Amino acid sequence: MHTETWIERTIIDQLTTHDRRYKHDYGGVEQTTDDLIAACAKLDLITTGDEPELPPIDQFLARDADLEPEVETALETLREKNLIERIGEEERLGPPFERGDFGTTAIWEPTVEGRAEARAIREAYSAEVEALADSHDTESDEFKTG
Repeated sequence: MHTETWIERTIIDQLTTHDRRYKHDYGGVEQTTDDLIAACAKLDLITTGDEPELPPIDQFLARDADLEPEVETALETLREKNLIERIGEEERLGPPFERGDFGTTAIWEPTVEGRAEARAIREAYSAEVEALADSHDTESDEFKTG
């Protein structure tokens, strides 16, 4: 695998996950930088939180701000490795009912190499899950009776 961090793997996953009900040849999805930052923040909060419920919106916004530089660095790294490409920009939406120029956000999509990386990531995670499941099938001396 060419990805090294959980953020890079999350970005590749976000750009290559699609609605599996459609059987056509699939090339990936387009996501904005803002969408990818939000996805990383959500995953980080869900996996590090102690509560089974989603955290409040203010925690999401704070985590978004914290992760933004890391996600932007990861996007540039993935672009340099030719796993994703920048295909354009779109205007950033501001808060509802507020006028103004909120800048733009880049639009990204996976390359052929990026889709291959996604397959490698999914295969590696599948192997890890199978190994973990197999390790729990064996009885431990700790739980044996008699």
